[in-house]
Amino acid sequence: MAGVVAAGVLAALAACGGGGGDDGSAATVAGTATISGVAAIGAPITNQKVTVTNAQGASQETQTSSTGAFSVTIDDVAPFVIRVNDASGNTWYSYTPAAGTVNVNPMTTLALLSANNNQPLSALVTNWANAPLTQSAVLDAAKKLNANLQNVMTANSVPYTSTNIFNGAFAANGTGMDAVLDDLGVSISCSTNSCTQIINWFSGAGTTTITWNNSIDTTGITLSWSTTGGNTGGTGGSGGGGTGGSGTIGVNLGSCSSNAQAGTYSMVVQTSVAGLGAGTIPEICVDGLPDRPVDQSDFCSDNTVTNQLPNGVSITSCSFSGNTGTIGARITSPYTLDYTVSYTFVQR
Repeated sequence: MAGVVAAGVLAALAACGGGGGDDGSAATVAGTATISGVAAIGAPITNQKVTVTNAQGASQETQTSSTGAFSVTIDDVAPFVIRVNDASGNTWYSYTPAAGTVNVNPMTTLALLSANNNQPLSALVTNWANAPLTQSAVLDAAKKLNANLQNVMTANSVPYTSTNIFNGAFAANGTGMDAVLDDLGVSISCSTNSCTQIINWFSGAGTTTITWNNSIDTTGITLSWSTTGGNTGGTGGSGGGGTGGSGTIGVNLGSCSSNAQAGTYSMVVQTSVAGLGAGTIPEICVDGLPDRPVDQSDFCSDNTVTNQLPNGVSITSCSFSGNTGTIGARITSPYTLDYTVSYTFVQR
């Protein structure tokens, strides 16, 4: 399996090789992204400031409407972090790895706080251009959020095993995820370096305090950034893909076969580069794999991953959780660029 991973690393990095500017800096890309969504705390957050920050640290602001809706157009340099102030002076945060729809509410804030190791999110936004969160880290935190709120979500008929609170269908109308928010009271207090959260569940049985468990078991929770399922090409794709077998792929299907053999695995390789916009690097899909990595050691430890890298490229980080592995890489010659390469393995 590591040999396949190494091939993906090489292909992804090779695709980036000419991306720098004439002065040796990371190239900037023309184009804009539209980030839209709903901000709510149960009731919609109305007529309040929304700020969207891209991976270059540039920000754009707007105001929420009377329904909590907002839309911002910004230079397309993903990922994006979003913050909204409510009328009580609280700030709520969210995240999206690409242009599209994003929810902003206490649940997305709790997940981001977990992804940021319970450190203040205000500092995360300030330093976003230097150290943005990866989409895999945020998705892992969303799984923890669902596991911690399993009972509340189930009580409100929200499937905790498959609902991505960052981009799942949302309206501030007292149903679905909004009903979950209606039942929750979330308070976050931060010192200079750390934050604590109080989560109260108001139900017919009274008030229950939910103690956040950052090590909670997330087995059985499968989330993705796609909201359209397996039969539609995503942003940057070259057409619709398919599932072939019984599996679905919650990422862009544009480069995958629509007729993959059932029972095999497809590996979707997506690369983001500091300073380059989302979709700049072509997605790679490898179909027909007999299996996938079983754990982080299987994904990260094989020497072929590093031994086959081009000169000037080194791996700076490696992680694997669920069905997604993430490798951070850096090229230092002829210029310095930081890459994040994610690998999503899905049984077809």
